[in-house]
Amino acid sequence: MPFFKWWEDAVLRMGWLLIIGAAVLWAGAAAAEVGMRALSFTNPADGGAARVVVWYPTDVPETPVRRGPFTFRVAEGAPVAEGRHPLVMLSHGSGGSAFGHADTAMALARRGYVVAAVHHRGNAFDDDRDAGTERMWRNRPAQLSAALDYVLADPDLAGRLDGDRIGAFGFSAGGYTVLVAAGGVADLGRITAHCRTPPAGERFCHLGNEETQARVAARDPRIRAAVLMAPVGVPFSKGGLAGVTIPIRLYRAERDEQIAGSQVEKLRERLPVPFEYEVVRDAGHFAFLMPVPAAIAAEVGPPAWDPPGFDRAAFHERMNAEIADFFDRTLAIERQGR
Repeated sequence: MPFFKWWEDAVLRMGWLLIIGAAVLWAGAAAAEVGMRALSFTNPADGGAARVVVWYPTDVPETPVRRGPFTFRVAEGAPVAEGRHPLVMLSHGSGGSAFGHADTAMALARRGYVVAAVHHRGNAFDDDRDAGTERMWRNRPAQLSAALDYVLADPDLAGRLDGDRIGAFGFSAGGYTVLVAAGGVADLGRITAHCRTPPAGERFCHLGNEETQARVAARDPRIRAAVLMAPVGVPFSKGGLAGVTIPIRLYRAERDEQIAGSQVEKLRERLPVPFEYEVVRDAGHFAFLMPVPAAIAAEVGPPAWDPPGFDRAAFHERMNAEIADFFDRTLAIERQGR
């Protein structure tokens, strides 16, 4: 099954029900209300429209919002709460969705962050034409920076953002995207070489089906800290990571069936800066996606399933707090009693 192909089958049928699951996880939290809005920015690769979904703290009460037959709670289109808030950019996995990490985005919003999730044109569930090509690896970091440009200039957001406190987090190919933005230089020929004899059981290599020796460098100095969740690591040599100087929090799924553990371990060994690292015991690759309600797990398929004994909801409660704490420390966030 192509990487994240499940979004095309599952999200188009069930869409916003997944967001209900994320909202329920945080419904009882004594924190800020969460606002949400979707924006369009210009894709630098082709000039077409690309999307970014933004979550943020607001003082407007959340209300039920319907999308098709489904309902979730959010203050849609509400103004951002007073103050200047740190910003976190989010990059989803190959073939994924801006909504795939909605619970983490909402948890950060309740802690006072604005979170902007790029819906990667050409490598999302509804437009995956670039999967496995040089365009995919090159366009993703460019889209992340273009979305950051747009969000910082948006008239409804700009006055509420602190441009000196910007972080990013990414999952899988999104981890690659964030690492390039953090100063990593990707050598795409390393993917080709890796996929000639991939580790047994690794499903990553359908993204390594194009012969190319291109290098991708797209550092964005505005990003000051990064979280990488089961990132694609093979494009990065030790020299290619020499330019990464920002704080990093790195997660590896112990039972990852998509990205071999060796990819993340070798990335860990090559990172030149002190970092935080966790191997998530018993977790599969998709453990970093938001929990899926049990009622639809069978229909969603493998990305909703976890290895026996692994509790994704409990993990996310802990992980979301860890990520917020990490950004608090590395972006020097001062709590304001929210």
